Amino acid sequence: MIKIKSLSIFIFLFVFFLNACKEKEIQTILVNGEASISSLNFDYNGSIFNTQISSNTIILDRLLPLGTEHVVLQSISLAENCISNLKVGDKIYLSNNGSSIIVTNVISKQTVTYQIQLSTRNYSSIVEKYGLLQTSGNKIVDKNKNPISLAGNSFYWSNNGWGGENYYKAQVVDWLALDWGASIVRASMGVDEVGGYLQDKNGNIKKVKVIVDAALDKGLYVIIDWHTENAHKYTDEAIDFFTQMAMLYGKNDHIIYEIFNEPLEISWSNTIKPYAEKVITAIRKIDPDNMIVVGTPTWSQRVDLAAADPITISTNIAYTLHFYTVFHKKELRDLATAALNKGLPIFVTEWGPIGYTQNDPEAELWMEWCKANMISHCAWAVNDKLEEWSIVKPGTYNLNNLFYNELKAGTLSVKQRTFWPDSSLTETGKLERKYIRSWVK
Repeated sequence: MIKIKSLSIFIFLFVFFLNACKEKEIQTILVNGEASISSLNFDYNGSIFNTQISSNTIILDRLLPLGTEHVVLQSISLAENCISNLKVGDKIYLSNNGSSIIVTNVISKQTVTYQIQLSTRNYSSIVEKYGLLQTSGNKIVDKNKNPISLAGNSFYWSNNGWGGENYYKAQVVDWLALDWGASIVRASMGVDEVGGYLQDKNGNIKKVKVIVDAALDKGLYVIIDWHTENAHKYTDEAIDFFTQMAMLYGKNDHIIYEIFNEPLEISWSNTIKPYAEKVITAIRKIDPDNMIVVGTPTWSQRVDLAAADPITISTNIAYTLHFYTVFHKKELRDLATAALNKGLPIFVTEWGPIGYTQNDPEAELWMEWCKANMISHCAWAVNDKLEEWSIVKPGTYNLNNLFYNELKAGTLSVKQRTFWPDSSLTETGKLERKYIRSWVK
């Protein structure tokens, strides 16, 4: 009986102290009830701009495009028992420099005002800012001779029936420019594989032109890529193609010609370089100054061989380095660094992470190397194929997903555009977007 009675007393005391603690917690909320925002973000044309909250100031995580008039409050998370003067769906205009959100705790009556800082870029496009790209020593420099490093996306092979051709749309370039902050895109025109240029010349050129025209419209740099491992076997076809591209686009500072994607294990001096010189000569007859990028042996890894015997018949020539972090590590970085030290300008027109995960320490090392050496890079690939380097999940592509209608006040109004949500991105897409968004613009 004594034990049972002691147990009852213990339970009574435990419940008493538990209730006392709850009352104390409630009193704390009542007395010290804060008025605060945990998080919020804004929507601009379908791209979500997250924020940082510093003291009572709300700052966007990236700059809005020049000329932005307003953003829409997309989500807001408040402290317990709080309300705000703005709700999801409200517009915040940039012309109103005094934009603010007032948060009130309905229990404690505490009120806090947060100032909203909405900042835009001070230039209309990347190309307007940097102009014609040139090589200078081992660097690529802008119109003011300052070293520049671009970050963007490579489209998948353009070949008919391969799936990647579904993404050769202007709206996708718009998405990469706004949501990813890409400063460059790459149109990878398949050549000798099934469904490529040799089988459907006009169809593949049409796809390339869509990407190039969209890049011109958005002010992005664009690589026109002769995407084959056997370019040297199709010299005449390459000359015809690049002659046409130079005639169409050579007057635009946006254009970069990539004349050999990934040479196999063939001779640089005896095979790749002679091919490149013929194609370069044809381009330079029409376009004297836009950059030309040349692939290097062993799937564009042996930049050291090009450094030992560089092309001298023309200026503004860069050399291709490709890497995939599951295969290529410090040894390739060291080899590329040695080529840089010999004065070779390098352009990473294609790279990919491990895939299926955002945890890729090797990708971080490569990005640090690119940043330290001012190397431009394009991430592979804009596609939904079930492989580790696709940026969106299988089945994502549907042009209707890029547009939607909304009903307001009984009338149908069309929003300019919206894009795929983050849930459509693969782990590779999320990782690559993180790097591209944060790259120096």
